[in-house]
Amino acid sequence: MNSRLGTLSLLSLSLILAACGGNTAPSDPSTFNLSTLAPGQKKEINSKLKINVVLVGYRPTAPGQVAGPKDVNVSDFGDIMPATGRNIARIPSAYGTLEPTGNTFDYDYNFVYANKSFEDGFFSYLTSKDVGTEKPLTYYQKAYNCQNTPKDGSAPACAAPASNIAQPITGNLEIDGVLAENWLADHANDTGVDSSQYTIFLVNWYGRSDFKFHSFTRTDAADSDTKSPFGAKASRRTNAWGGTPRAGGKTQRVWFYDLSANPEAWTTSWDISNADVDGDGVPDYRMPPIWEYGTRKATYRPFTKVGPDLARVARYVAVDLLFTPSPIYRAELTPPDMPENINLNVAFKQGAGAPAPTTVFNGALSQERLKVLQPFATFSNSLREAPLTGPIFDAYKCLFPQPNPDPKLPPVLCSPDRADATGDRLFNIGLNELRDQYKDKAAYQVPIFAFNDNQNTQPGLLGVAIDDGVTGTQALVYSFLTPELNKDFGYGFTDTITHEVGHHFSLSHPHDGYDSESNTEYGPSGPFTFVNAGDMSNTVMSYNDLTRGFGQFNLDSQYRYLTSAYLNNANAVLELVQQAGKDKVQAVTAAAKNADGQFAGAITSYQNMEYLSAAKQAHTAYRAVIDAARSAGVNVQAYKWYERLDGLSLGQKAQPRRADNFLPVQGTAVRPETTAFLTRLRLSK
Repeated sequence: MNSRLGTLSLLSLSLILAACGGNTAPSDPSTFNLSTLAPGQKKEINSKLKINVVLVGYRPTAPGQVAGPKDVNVSDFGDIMPATGRNIARIPSAYGTLEPTGNTFDYDYNFVYANKSFEDGFFSYLTSKDVGTEKPLTYYQKAYNCQNTPKDGSAPACAAPASNIAQPITGNLEIDGVLAENWLADHANDTGVDSSQYTIFLVNWYGRSDFKFHSFTRTDAADSDTKSPFGAKASRRTNAWGGTPRAGGKTQRVWFYDLSANPEAWTTSWDISNADVDGDGVPDYRMPPIWEYGTRKATYRPFTKVGPDLARVARYVAVDLLFTPSPIYRAELTPPDMPENINLNVAFKQGAGAPAPTTVFNGALSQERLKVLQPFATFSNSLREAPLTGPIFDAYKCLFPQPNPDPKLPPVLCSPDRADATGDRLFNIGLNELRDQYKDKAAYQVPIFAFNDNQNTQPGLLGVAIDDGVTGTQALVYSFLTPELNKDFGYGFTDTITHEVGHHFSLSHPHDGYDSESNTEYGPSGPFTFVNAGDMSNTVMSYNDLTRGFGQFNLDSQYRYLTSAYLNNANAVLELVQQAGKDKVQAVTAAAKNADGQFAGAITSYQNMEYLSAAKQAHTAYRAVIDAARSAGVNVQAYKWYERLDGLSLGQKAQPRRADNFLPVQGTAVRPETTAFLTRLRLSK
């Protein structure tokens, strides 16, 4: 993909590229003398994060002894865990230059072995009334026992358990994942750990006399529109959970991962027979249940790999994807003038006979959930409706490859790489509609196109949040609903649109991301297949339909991004002031100095993990700077990506544009969002 960053203004480049040099000399009346703000520079906020790793049901190898199956040593983590982290805007960075967000971390790990009293209390709690309930074996527990999933869709059945499994699953204690998470958070202090710090509980119940085969559930999870009970599906049983916000002002930052839970469908840990489960020709690295490590009957993986595997999960899931993830897009939306008013502009493209928009989309509910990601903006939502016919229907049908009438030939590429000989027609239609909307609307418009199809024209496709194809700036949001999705699978629009606008506001999935120390983009395939475990957390950004809103990890990350964005956009505004002349500098100096102190306070709050407070202080300081600049007559303009796409209109060729399936910086490419949604729909049982 060719980079087009050179088309941006120097001001925009100042937001993208890290600048060199220190603060300007105080003797120059045409510049500011500030301690925290630095006009024209891209600053990074560094914080030292303590990360607790609590081992429950594991023990270190005793001195002079040979390591056993339950032995996990701190040394297992030493060469795997990252020492530092640096966030980047992932899609903009895929256009040729790494774009840091301004958030860096030094990790301080605290390894703790839970004592017997803690373990006894926790495992006893899991079997208590209203927490754990004995249920029949699920589809995927039977699939593990038989090592197959029948092609006709029937339940797995076998005369005897598969010969290559260590032991068959004989029970199914279903445990509420949130209750387990909350117990761990509430009792973390018993291990000397503060659960308001990022904390990973690595759990093993296996080997105790009170062990029960078990899995974790979110049985109350249902689609917001159809009420389809996704949480009841066997494919939504988990072996991990965390990130649930607590009411009453208590903050917990806990995620647990239980290798002794029943193998589950989401990471395909039930399948220990096939090396390449997704059929892409690359072996898929997964974590089997702990009893599959180094047994006499089966040797799926040596028991000496338990510790290193837990370390991989801790690094590539907990640290990189949940605790300190990189955003997919820039949080500032319209630098350097970040929006104060945001409208969810929903354009329903309505197929004849499709469900009425109000029955499959609740705009007020989606708005309520999304506003926490831009907490200082005033939100609104609007809905307009037009038939899904004519040119837009033709463009919609051509969005992705179509089956060839001749099965021996490849699919018909109506829009190769989402841009055909006349450009990506669907994108161009949306672009022109957006330009028209901005003629009489001042608020920032999130352009959402809801394709409410009365046919299965795009089977299995739920949604995508795409960029401008030029700079990696977030652009249009598409959501799709067909009879298959609505009637067969139970989806409406509300949750998908909330998910996709979550991308538009910056958030990545909890199953794909970036590791800064290795400079690697990765998603849930090949050597990173196990990172689908990140979906086992409280966030609508996952693919498992178990959460409707945004969790603690989402909020922490977004408020960090915003704090840095406000700081660096204030720096960009002050650079404009300096360029406007010394009289403008003098007019803005008082406001700049006051904001400088406020930003210093914001950084202190940030480093104390008071992220919402930090973002609030940074927003107040940023507004003071930009308001003072405007009052002084300095022209500060918002970046409008849709005005920068010169020559892009109907009938003219566009640059290829990608959504979640962008080019990797290094390493494994992220799976296209649409493909991953198709994977989700296959896990429908």
